[in-house]
Amino acid sequence: MPKTKIKSNRDFFQTVASSLRRAAVRPNINGYQPHPKQLDFHESSARGRLFIGGNRSGKTVGGGTEAVWRSLGNHPFLPVTPSPTYGRIVAVDFLYGVEKIVRPEIARWMPSSEIKGGSWESGYSKQERTLYLENGSMIEFMSYDQELEKFAGTSRDWTWFDEEPPEDIFTECKLRLVDTAGYWWITMTPIEGMTWVYDNIYIAARTDPLMHVTEVDTTENITLNQGEIEVVLAGLSKDDREARIHGKFVRRGGLIYPHFSPRNILRPMRSQDFNPEDWLHFAMMDHGFNNPTAWLWGVCSKDGVIIIYDEHYESGLVVQEHAKVVLEKKKHHEIPDSYNVGDPSIKNSDPITGTSVLLEYEENGIPIVLGNNDVAAGIQVVARRIGTSEIPARLYITQNCRMTLWEMARYHWSVWANKRDETQKNKKEEPHKKDDHAMDALRYGCASRPMVEDQSIPEDIQRPRGNLPVDPYSGPGLVDVGAARQQSEKVFDEILGTEW
Repeated sequence: MPKTKIKSNRDFFQTVASSLRRAAVRPNINGYQPHPKQLDFHESSARGRLFIGGNRSGKTVGGGTEAVWRSLGNHPFLPVTPSPTYGRIVAVDFLYGVEKIVRPEIARWMPSSEIKGGSWESGYSKQERTLYLENGSMIEFMSYDQELEKFAGTSRDWTWFDEEPPEDIFTECKLRLVDTAGYWWITMTPIEGMTWVYDNIYIAARTDPLMHVTEVDTTENITLNQGEIEVVLAGLSKDDREARIHGKFVRRGGLIYPHFSPRNILRPMRSQDFNPEDWLHFAMMDHGFNNPTAWLWGVCSKDGVIIIYDEHYESGLVVQEHAKVVLEKKKHHEIPDSYNVGDPSIKNSDPITGTSVLLEYEENGIPIVLGNNDVAAGIQVVARRIGTSEIPARLYITQNCRMTLWEMARYHWSVWANKRDETQKNKKEEPHKKDDHAMDALRYGCASRPMVEDQSIPEDIQRPRGNLPVDPYSGPGLVDVGAARQQSEKVFDEILGTEW
């Protein structure tokens, strides 16, 4: 604080009283009392942390107080780099993200006595957008709308991203932490859906000890009026409620197969597990070169149940290389007589060579029949086989088909390019054309098999091999399919996540 000249005892007591009133209304870092999820975030010693949750759940408060502690070189829960430290805070934009959110948050918790000159007026450079402290530490404020090269330069000890950063900016800022073995954290509500953060941080943190995820629900912030939360909830769509209140990743546009769940996932199986008299073997494919080529191997019962038990998913290979893998798979699995169905576009001839992908596969001993490319109809066929909570599942995928499961968890409807069109136009009816190669192959395969309309599937067909994993990555514990359906909310899966 700026020094005030005290003329009398009365002035002294008035100054003290005024300071106490300000502290009561605007407590600094010394009065901060984190709620349990904020405490989980602060206590993590991971180099990278994701604090994800609903709006008003206390994420920004957690991010701001963490920044203040590290700037002061004094953290109540962790050993930190001694001051002076050089930190960076990056927000969505300067006008709103910096000036209305993160800078006021730092001002709220940073004691004035720690700021150079005793006040923001003296310690903050508007031109540099940098706050200087008495201990020599500095905090620079940046935004995602700046050019990428602005984020290069000298090293930093820590970086706080408020709301989801573009991946290139995140990477550039992370490189500034290499020299100091510095720390970064993101506080965000996942309103953009399953973006790069979902794969590279949220999922990766489950197996990477250098990263930690804290998830918080808006209702867990005890400082909020629960009645007001219910009022807000009433006006939100299901997806908005999941993202803005519960802090869950959702797919913009909605998942195409929302009913796919752990009941559709089986432990790894071999083709020898299926009696050829009861199960027909077949393979399905979608071709790519720069994008992956996807081959899936499955069986279909006489009652129309399909089980996908193996996959090949690779980009950058020519047809001869893919064909070699396909033939090796057939030999490895001892697959009996079967057929292959694929992307109809593989029949298109190259105007220079005169050949086609279809002909190249045939020359390598792999005949392929052309699949039905009616996308809408194919999606309906797959969706019906997946089933619902009321309709028995007729499509299963084994755990070892990791890329097929990975795509299934992300396969979503295309959306309009901007928010205005989303609100003023009908939803799109076509899939988002990214990470859909196994999904296209699956569509060709399912569409090639007749659908059995009788819902009274025999018990032995409803439960092929009898078991589903509770947690396929934690041990051998297996349960009956019926029990798994009842406990689907408790299932955790490394690929699909808790939301599955």
